[in-house]
Amino acid sequence: MFKILEKTALNPTVTKMVVEAPLIARKAEPGQFIIFRATEDGERVPLTIADFDREKGTVTIIFQIVGEATMELNSLNQGDSIHDFVGPLGVPSHVDGLKKVCVVGGGVGCAIAYPIAKKLHALGCEVHSVVGFRNKDLLILEDEFNAASDKLVIMTDDGSYGEKGLVTAALEKLIEEGNEYDEVIAIGPLVMMKFVCAVTKKHNIKTVVSMNPIMIDGTGMCGGCRLTVGGETKFACVDGPDFDGHQVDFDEAMSRGAMYRDFEQHARENCNLLNKEVK
Repeated sequence: MFKILEKTALNPTVTKMVVEAPLIARKAEPGQFIIFRATEDGERVPLTIADFDREKGTVTIIFQIVGEATMELNSLNQGDSIHDFVGPLGVPSHVDGLKKVCVVGGGVGCAIAYPIAKKLHALGCEVHSVVGFRNKDLLILEDEFNAASDKLVIMTDDGSYGEKGLVTAALEKLIEEGNEYDEVIAIGPLVMMKFVCAVTKKHNIKTVVSMNPIMIDGTGMCGGCRLTVGGETKFACVDGPDFDGHQVDFDEAMSRGAMYRDFEQHARENCNLLNKEVK
């Protein structure tokens, strides 16, 4: 059992938890993830490690409340315990040797982008961060990105905060201003990462994306997280989650990611926690 030391609502649909997990904190690196089960009979769900503190023995997770499993996790409070919390899993993000990088985050994907920006900044890399949200109310981690970035651009779809528009427009502008990036790291919705890669490909800038396909066991045995990268089958849990964005078949990934949408909606509508809230 893994004790929840802190719980904070970052916005109406996104929650931050600090969890006591000293063995995971000891080995964790940016880009890696954990798999949790909120209760003994709960669903296994992967979440990227948003932060960690080796001295305190804590791991921070940030998650969006979208389905039964995350509703179940969100029903737990400070002092409660998560039944299973396994990790660190996956390959850490490769950050050594980079001198100037643009980190692009979209929505709750910013929780994954932040620890990478933080690590790059700590290594002396010049970090430009572009983060995008639908509106001001959904903004998360602004202070954290400010501390980890030499330049921060905030975009909102409706212009309610920062600049109005998409992250791709901000990235294109930074490139046109003469910024020469060793690498662009994009993390967010699949469609966002696809179009970020379209921008960087025409400028011949290496681009790394973090993939989050359907995942079950986290060891590569189930094959649920398979992707096509450069014409080859890869498994996000053991080969990733980071991949060369210019080699990823995003259309296939989006198609596979939508396979269980109706089932997930049905599970959410019939979730006991949701029914309790309605009553």
